[in-house]
Amino acid sequence: MAPVNLMTQDSDDAEAAGGWLFDRLPERGISRSGRFGLVGLDLNGMGLGNAGIAAIEAIEETVGWEAWLSRLPGRGKLEVFHRIGTHLWIFAGIPAKSKQSPQDYMEGLARRIQQCLQAEAARVHPIRTAALPARDRGFGTAVVAEQGDKPLRERLYEAFLQAVSRLQGVNRSEKAAAQGQELERILRDGDIRSAYQPIFHLRSGQLYGYEALTRCPKNGVFDGPLTLFHCAELEGYSFALDRLARETAIRTCPKLGEKQKIFINIHSGIMKDPHFVSGQTRQWLAARGLEPQQVVLEITERSSIDDFEEAKQLLNHYRSQGYQIAIDDAGAGYSSLQAIVELRPDYIKLDRSLVQKADRDEMKLQMLRTFVRFAKRMRILTVAEGIETPEELGLVRRMGIDFGQGYLIGRPSEQPLQIVSLSRI
Repeated sequence: MAPVNLMTQDSDDAEAAGGWLFDRLPERGISRSGRFGLVGLDLNGMGLGNAGIAAIEAIEETVGWEAWLSRLPGRGKLEVFHRIGTHLWIFAGIPAKSKQSPQDYMEGLARRIQQCLQAEAARVHPIRTAALPARDRGFGTAVVAEQGDKPLRERLYEAFLQAVSRLQGVNRSEKAAAQGQELERILRDGDIRSAYQPIFHLRSGQLYGYEALTRCPKNGVFDGPLTLFHCAELEGYSFALDRLARETAIRTCPKLGEKQKIFINIHSGIMKDPHFVSGQTRQWLAARGLEPQQVVLEITERSSIDDFEEAKQLLNHYRSQGYQIAIDDAGAGYSSLQAIVELRPDYIKLDRSLVQKADRDEMKLQMLRTFVRFAKRMRILTVAEGIETPEELGLVRRMGIDFGQGYLIGRPSEQPLQIVSLSRI
């Protein structure tokens, strides 16, 4: 059969093309339950080499794509509908509760499937770049238009053409392409740094520990860590960046006393990571001379939690080893409040938006008091973030908040001064 040029085919040929391409329509559970889309994966576009590709193709011969997809962590409804040469095409349902746009969700899903395929290949044939796709990304996605006047086959065909264009690198902005390439370089070279902001015990004034904060390469395309992590979320690299940030935070951690702590941000879905290795964090700590009892893992607003039962399993896994848990950004949004109730943390970190100017804002003051009363009754320790004035420091001390951090008492630094107390303030 002669090859079909999918990029130049006339729209008049859509019905004919749809006849062979979509001879298998999505199951009713996908197409009728809400929005859905297409994922196209280029098995040659993952930088795996011949041995890696052979390992992936063995899935089709031994397990079968449908069975393999059913085992993927954190997946929604997925269904393979065609294998065309080295391209694998998948129908994917889009969860109604997803906080991402449908297109962003589809791109993140494609990257997760791609990473799982790379992990599968790496188990058979070790590959140095197994965690990274080729620079052209190697996938294309599209959201199928919502039901209207056009029949399903026509809407599927239009989405297919969009996905093909993205698979071939069309319609990607210059900025997005530059950020994607820089992110891949950062992950490949391990090119991020950690800065450490001191946390003080407010009653005694003694240094309690540090929060590790990720810093981007200087003079790069990212203007800060929020942009970097957002790009990683869109590109499907959240787990890889989270691993690198965690490792860097531990590897360059300042010297801690026996009872001092290091607070480290983690992604709430870390155990969905196809490259997750149980005990890996503990190995990094041992190499630095630290114990799990010295680590507080922060669940951040950045990694919102969709499945609390799954999150509880994650936290139980870490708690059983001696780690403690903190909920970050408390008071900044509904999700952090729900996380406190569901996850029963050891620490609540009160968001800077509540702390700053609370000495002059009655509403903020009462909300802080509510948090403090609740935390004391539940025996949860509290940390006030974003302290910037002597008045704010005095307020949170009088309220009985346990710990504090902020520019007034210590700025983040890659080599923090060994300040031992707040007596100078």
